[in-house]
Amino acid sequence: MVQKGIISVKAGCKVKICGVTNVEDARLAAGEGADYLGVVVNTAFSPRSLSVEEAGPIFTAVEVPVVALVYNLEPEGIEQVARKLNPYAVQFLSPEGPALAGFLKSFRPKLKIWQSLYLPAGGTRGGIFDAESCRLKVEECKEAGIDAVLFDTAAVVNGVARFGGTGLAGDWEAAAHLVQESPLPSFLAGGIDPGNVKRAIETVRPFGIDLCSGVEEYPGKKSPFKIRALLEEVKRAV
Repeated sequence: MVQKGIISVKAGCKVKICGVTNVEDARLAAGEGADYLGVVVNTAFSPRSLSVEEAGPIFTAVEVPVVALVYNLEPEGIEQVARKLNPYAVQFLSPEGPALAGFLKSFRPKLKIWQSLYLPAGGTRGGIFDAESCRLKVEECKEAGIDAVLFDTAAVVNGVARFGGTGLAGDWEAAAHLVQESPLPSFLAGGIDPGNVKRAIETVRPFGIDLCSGVEEYPGKKSPFKIRALLEEVKRAV
């Protein structure tokens, strides 16, 4: 089954359920109303990472657009992901999206390219975060043909640097300003769950939200109860 573009299950804020590791969870999330699914591919730091071969069945199991997430892959590896999985989009967790967007679209013109950008965990910004630098990165993404950006949380978790998948909420105040000024559709990720998603949407006003551990029973296994609760809260956001 070929990915066929955006399927909008609901109006308003879009929902991307990320870190999907199996067909059962893919069908669960799609059936409950997620707008996008995300599958992490060949990314060593993620406990939810799959090989291209393991990921394949997920991309053909649902009608909802499925996004392949990659980190620090060589161009040949990214090309393999794009050709073999035929994703709706490739999402770069590492910063090379703008440099490789043209290469990927040269053989997959309809492929969407998404780029993750990173905020500090909430309450830890101090003097480290450079909002202007982040705004310039968004502009660079737009000029390079990136189709969407995601503002996620980068942090050291158990001694390991993690870019996304931290389970930590980012600086939503900073995210709100960046989303407001962004010329691209912007997702908010990091530490979102059914208990805070309404506040996240109303604070940041993103195009969509992206979450993983917030709807899991344990790493790699999605919870139907948490997904339903999340989607109900999204509907309540104003």
